[in-house]
Amino acid sequence: MKQRIIDLAGKLKISDIGFCSTEEYNRQSGGGETASFVKGGQCRTPEQILPGAKSIIVCAFGYYTGGEKGNISRYARGADYHMVTAEKMKHITRLLESEGYSAAAFADTGELNERLLARLAGIAFVGRNRMAINPRLGSYFFIGYILTDCLLEADSPCTDSCAGCNRCVEACPLGALSDGFDEEKCLSYITQKKGSLSETEERAITEANTIWGCDICQEVCPHNANPAVTEIEEFKRDLIINLHIDETLSNKAFMRIYRGRAFAWRGKGVLLRNQKIVEKLKKNKKRT
Repeated sequence: MKQRIIDLAGKLKISDIGFCSTEEYNRQSGGGETASFVKGGQCRTPEQILPGAKSIIVCAFGYYTGGEKGNISRYARGADYHMVTAEKMKHITRLLESEGYSAAAFADTGELNERLLARLAGIAFVGRNRMAINPRLGSYFFIGYILTDCLLEADSPCTDSCAGCNRCVEACPLGALSDGFDEEKCLSYITQKKGSLSETEERAITEANTIWGCDICQEVCPHNANPAVTEIEEFKRDLIINLHIDETLSNKAFMRIYRGRAFAWRGKGVLLRNQKIVEKLKKNKKRT
C-alpha cells in the first residue's frame, strides 16, 4: 500500500512524501522545542482525531515559480493552496478508503504539528526562521498530512539542520526572530492584522514593498539558493505577482474576483490599507 500511495503522489505532482507512525508523533509532541509549534495550544492526539489511527502520510507541495519580486508573498501568487492541497490529498484518502481503511486529510486546518510531522516523515527540518526546509524545495512548500488506520512503514526522520548563519535573524525588518519568535514583529503577520498600524510597522511595509505577506527570511536563507520550481499547475497558472486593489470595488466584487486566492480570506480592507500605506510613504519619499 505504501508504494501505491507513493506512485499516486507522483502522478498528482505532489513534490515530496514521507510516512511516520502516530506512536512516534505522540512520543515527540509532548514537550520541548517542538511543543511550541503546536497550533493554538491544541494537544489532541492523532487517535483522538481519527480513532484507530496508526500512520501519518506527510505531503510537501512546492509552490516556487521563480525569483521575480512582487508586492505579495510567493505562497499567495497562485491558486489558494488550501483548495489545491485538499483536492490532491483527496485522491490518496479515496485510495485508502477503497481498500477498507479510514483516512482524514488536513492542510493548515488540522491540530497536529505540521513541522514536526515533516521532520519525523523525513521530508524537512525546521530552520532558525521557523520554516520547514526541504533539501530540494527549500522552504517554498506547503505541508499537508493524512491520518489513517492503515499501518504503513515509517520513514527515517530528517537529520539535516539549519546552516546557523543567522541571515534570517539579521534580515528580519522588525527583529521578529531575535529572541525566539515574536509574531507581532513578523511582517507577514503585520500585513494581515486588522486595524491601524504604527509608524514603524508602516515604514517596514513600505521598505519591503509588500501589501500581503513577507518572504525576506526565506530569500536570504542559503537553503533557498536554488529551490526546485513547482510542477503543480495550479501554482503556476494565472500568477498575481504585483497586486493592485481597485478602491471602487465592492467587498462582494472583491470576493468574486479573488475568492480563489489565499489572501482573499482577510477581505478587501486590510489589503487596501497596506496598499495606501505603501503608496503614501513612497510619495512622501519622492518629495524629500
